[in-house]
Amino acid sequence: MFNALAATLNESDEVIIPAPFWVSYPEMVEVCGGKPIPVSCGIESGFKLTPNSLEKAITNKTRWLILNSPSNPTGAVYTKKRIRESC
Repeated sequence: MFNALAATLNESDEVIIPAPFWVSYPEMVEVCGGKPIPVSCGIESGFKLTPNSLEKAITNKTRWLILNSPSNPTGAVYTKKRIRESC
């Protein structure tokens, strides 16, 4: 993942990271010149990113979404149906 970020991010590009997240994701983004954009995903959403939260986080500088499933540290898993409904 680090190599992919390094090859594709330009200075100030944004990367959306659903939170809670694995601790190294924001640092990888920053080392590659990007700006991590954490989006809170609490217990009320099953620790999953909602379409509404994602839409609010997207800007013209957004280049990546790191979607880790099953999520470490929460264990949340996105089903194929949930991902299709979000598109």
